Amino acid sequence: MKQRRGLRNLKWWIASVLFLATLINYLDRQTLAVATPDIVREFGLSNRDVAIINNAFTAAYTIGQLLTGRLIDLVGTKMGFVLIMVFWSVADILCALSRGVFSLSVFRFLLGLGEAGNWPVSVKAVSEWFPARLRGLGVAWFSCGSGVGAMLAPIFIAQLILWFGWRWAFVLTGLLGFLWLPLWLWFYHPPRKHWLITAEELAEIEREVGRESRQPPMTLGQMFREWAALLRYRQVWGVFMVRFFSDCILWFYIQWLPKYFADERGYSMEDIRNNLWIAFLPTIFATLLGGAASGRLIQRGWEVNRARKTVMLVTGLTMTASIGVGLVESDLVALLLSSVALLSFYGYSVNTLTLPADLVPPRLVASVSGLSGTGAGIGSILFTFLVGYLADQYSFRPVFVLVGIMPLLSLSMLFFVTGKIQRIIHE
Repeated sequence: MKQRRGLRNLKWWIASVLFLATLINYLDRQTLAVATPDIVREFGLSNRDVAIINNAFTAAYTIGQLLTGRLIDLVGTKMGFVLIMVFWSVADILCALSRGVFSLSVFRFLLGLGEAGNWPVSVKAVSEWFPARLRGLGVAWFSCGSGVGAMLAPIFIAQLILWFGWRWAFVLTGLLGFLWLPLWLWFYHPPRKHWLITAEELAEIEREVGRESRQPPMTLGQMFREWAALLRYRQVWGVFMVRFFSDCILWFYIQWLPKYFADERGYSMEDIRNNLWIAFLPTIFATLLGGAASGRLIQRGWEVNRARKTVMLVTGLTMTASIGVGLVESDLVALLLSSVALLSFYGYSVNTLTLPADLVPPRLVASVSGLSGTGAGIGSILFTFLVGYLADQYSFRPVFVLVGIMPLLSLSMLFFVTGKIQRIIHE
């Protein structure tokens, strides 16, 4: 490679492009949540119907986590992201054509199938560009897009609905992905092929992960055999179960919070636009804090195992703030408790998302990430059906109690099933 001046800290610019994709991902998926009160009135839906529609997305997301991880390992990071971005953007636009539970469920299923690839491909990109000591912060940086997207969704999407109606909200958010694609195609390349990388940064990357990029690509049969071999490891199942119990917390908040405030606290679309962003505001910083905290501890000499578990224990315990949301009278206090729970979730989640990169070499990261995402999806599907049943039969109050218990179950899986966080496959 020729010695020439490149762009300093190029890996962080790469993470910033991933940040934008994640922001779009969350705006697209939350369009339904914000529009739910209007859609429920137009179609005459029950909470059970809403659960079915939400689970169509979640079920596809679960399947997609499994399939897209393999797809991305096969076709590569760059083209893998192109395929999934086009797929989910078209699916989001199609939601505008919905005529009832069935059609909206079909289109949300397609959206979930495409959006599932965002996390495996982004974590894989981070594993290609970031050394271990910075991976948590790299994942945290692009994951901030989810917090920003979640915060902007009530404001941005509610305003679109007030201006144009809920159908056009799906069209306009779906178009965002097509605006992002040219940036990705122009800017993203593997480290050795990037024209803006400095010799110093390339040397730093290749000291740890460069050996992976020089290996010949695996055949499809080899990749499926290696994928199956991953299931023999307790640690992989541990990460699966950690997300089985934890990710339903986020799914609940992003899918149900607008409807809860509309049904049980009397919020209008203007109220959703003006107030719900409060619950998601701290999530902008949570992923950075969670990733930075574990990364800082590692830099100070802590083992990866001790650093990750310490941060996850603290954030997991504070997620129990959800219990109080359905019990307090004040709308503001309910929003603030939701905010604490979401802040803690994102700090917890960024370390969960980093676990695959801690356990396996880069060429397998997307696969393990996809498997763990499958656990997240299965848990969320079961929990969503439970939410629909409890909300119809009783209220959202017992639901929030269950949301507060989930992180305790997730922590038990981390400590007693996953065991020590360390590399389980070596080249």
